[in-house]
Amino acid sequence: MGIHEEAFVFDAHSDILYSVFREHKAGRKNVIAEDFLPDMKKGGVNGRVLAIYLDNTSLPEMALRHALDYISYLYEEIDTTPEIALCHNYKEVMEAYKKGKIAFILGMEGAEPLGNDIALLRIFYKLGLRVLTLTHSRRNYIGDGAFLKPQKSGTPGGLSPFGIEVLEEAQKLGILIDVSHLNDPGFWDVMEFSKGPVVASHSNCRALVNHPRNLTDEQIKAIAERGGVIGMNAAGLFIDERNPTLDKLLNHVDHIVELVGIKHVGLGLDFFDYTLKYLSEEERRYLPLDNIYTKNLVGDADLPKLTEKLMERGYTEKDIKRILGENFLEVVKKVIR
Repeated sequence: MGIHEEAFVFDAHSDILYSVFREHKAGRKNVIAEDFLPDMKKGGVNGRVLAIYLDNTSLPEMALRHALDYISYLYEEIDTTPEIALCHNYKEVMEAYKKGKIAFILGMEGAEPLGNDIALLRIFYKLGLRVLTLTHSRRNYIGDGAFLKPQKSGTPGGLSPFGIEVLEEAQKLGILIDVSHLNDPGFWDVMEFSKGPVVASHSNCRALVNHPRNLTDEQIKAIAERGGVIGMNAAGLFIDERNPTLDKLLNHVDHIVELVGIKHVGLGLDFFDYTLKYLSEEERRYLPLDNIYTKNLVGDADLPKLTEKLMERGYTEKDIKRILGENFLEVVKKVIR
């Protein structure tokens, strides 16, 4: 067996549930087994965060209802697909792995389903929520997100009082806080008011690509000082402005390793092929679709190429296994319960 086959490959961010939701609404079942499992197996994926991502058509009135639909449809998929498991903590992840199952952890990308009701957070926790990305690329009751494209807006803010309440309650419950998509003031509020490790599940380096969705060196250092991890995002617009390639993605890996060490970098691939076919015309105008894909890293089946490139750059077997999954697993073990 090679390094990739021996590693626990963990992806800290995926929008698979968006596809599950849309297909179930259309009357189709077994979406994960038919559309995603084959490539996940080819790519050696062992664990993944499945995010509840709501597009603008759900907001604001249908956010809670649709989020609950996401979870219900996920439960249906798990009931009919023995190769996957929904896990609530590190122990369950390891148990699934030993049984040859892919371990899923439930996340929420943007807290719109909570509205401004803190009591709903505990309900979602009981339903399985273990990773909370506080905002998407828009404003909610918690705070402001970082826009994907420049647009007219009022003065951005940091976390609201409700946002701080959610942050503190989530950490009490054992929900991992994710700062990807937050704007800079919100990021630093998280650093001030949170305790313990936080992660940026799918963010790259602003020093290499000056995009507000990427992290500054100071932000990377702050996450590392907390024992957190940054997941490398395979969306091309965050890798290189003109010609995103796998090699250029690894430049972001190198930058984080040189800045804070090998223990603070992982994978948060955010493959866009899961969602593109469902986008409305409005969303297609909003997203920079001309620079979404990364050459040689389009989907799960390409993941062994990433390991090969890491080997070519001289990373050791131990370091590669850390990047592929062990670093995020350590945070899961410390935080999620």
